[in-house]
Amino acid sequence: GSTLTVDNIVGATTAANVKLPAGAVLQMQTNSLSGNSAQYTGTAFTDTGLAVNITPKFATSKIFVLVTQQIGITKSASSALARMDTRLMETNSGTLISATVFQGLDTMGTGNSSFIHCQHGHFQCSNTNQLTFKTQVQKANSTANEAGTIYMRWYHDSKHNITAMEIAQ
Repeated sequence: GSTLTVDNIVGATTAANVKLPAGAVLQMQTNSLSGNSAQYTGTAFTDTGLAVNITPKFATSKIFVLVTQQIGITKSASSALARMDTRLMETNSGTLISATVFQGLDTMGTGNSSFIHCQHGHFQCSNTNQLTFKTQVQKANSTANEAGTIYMRWYHDSKHNITAMEIAQ
């Protein structure tokens, strides 16, 4: 067998000339938020505050994004429903990466219910412009009687994470 030991790989004229095997992780960016009582009672999608930026090294790469977030919800004032929709988006293109709909409870008593919002998906790059991935939440189906209050980063001492990895193609 052979061993190649290097300190730095540099393309002959530009970094774009370096060819890496498909599936290689080129970089990873991550962001975390601490839990708090940020709440939302509207019916349209709103940002949860959890987002990450990544600038692809190659226009042909895919970006793999992972999210773990805890969201709290109360029942609607007019029904026992406590349901929400969540999604993961790339903001510059408006591309939907992943979505869950009608997540929650059909019948809820009093208090708060907590849900773990875990999503992942990929985005196909077309250039090397900076990308921003974020999570959003709304009352299910944009309907007021689907939920009461949504706590976007539930609860104190919790940790919410989003990670974006550039993968060579």
